[in-house]
Amino acid sequence: AQTSGALHLASYNVFNGFEHGNKMQQESFINWVKKQKPDILALQELVGFKAADLEALAGSYGHQYTALLKEEGYPVGITSKFPVEIIHRQTKDFWHGMLHVRIAGLHIIITHLSPFEWKFRKKEAERIISYITENRLDSCVIMGDLNAHSPLDADELATHLPLKQQMRLWDKNNPSYGNLKKGRFDYSVIATFLSAGFEDAIGRLVQPAASRMTFPAAFLYGWPWNDDRRKPLSERLDYILVTDNLFPYCVKAIVHNGQDAEGISDHYPVSIILQYDY
Repeated sequence: AQTSGALHLASYNVFNGFEHGNKMQQESFINWVKKQKPDILALQELVGFKAADLEALAGSYGHQYTALLKEEGYPVGITSKFPVEIIHRQTKDFWHGMLHVRIAGLHIIITHLSPFEWKFRKKEAERIISYITENRLDSCVIMGDLNAHSPLDADELATHLPLKQQMRLWDKNNPSYGNLKKGRFDYSVIATFLSAGFEDAIGRLVQPAASRMTFPAAFLYGWPWNDDRRKPLSERLDYILVTDNLFPYCVKAIVHNGQDAEGISDHYPVSIILQYDY
């Protein structure tokens, strides 16, 4: 049986498992989810979580179904109002891993790409696209912290000179890695997904570009939510990418970087609403 209506998908990096179990942050997160009411919620940095922990967390905001990639390191996972069919888990050749599930007729890939090296991120992106192509996945959504920049944000990021300076210094102090590409922001990772037929839903639907930024939250620096120092350091690292056939049904995209999400994580969450039969 098919249901016609709005399907609300969200993605949230929860900062080292709510800073290794901080109860206040976790309660704030639960209240945020109850208010937003996503049908499907992808999560990254579930540090310290076992499968039972994710089930308990999901139950606290009314999600009956869950899937967790792994129980060590930096897991990704997903919770849902609808049954979750686990298709594939993969950690080999990934920094953190890739989880493929099917929910409400959608193939959903949850991932968290390398935070340290654009070359490794690009290989991860290519592996995900190869997997999707080989398995002929249509109606596909990629959700997570991709630690990469979209070409749709390029004009805005060009004005964020303190961010580039910060990244340049990090690369200098960590010469075995490299987040900048020859001293410039790298857009090749997200371009890999776009060239394979995915749409950057947030990049297309959220305007202006300055309002798309998902990292860092002011909380990370101990600043108030509206502190002007955050803007020139901000970047968009969190994505929901959809296949071309799904994009026409994407009626809304949201970057939840308002005050109501402050203090929960160093990232702000993102969401989309699909209006289609599932």
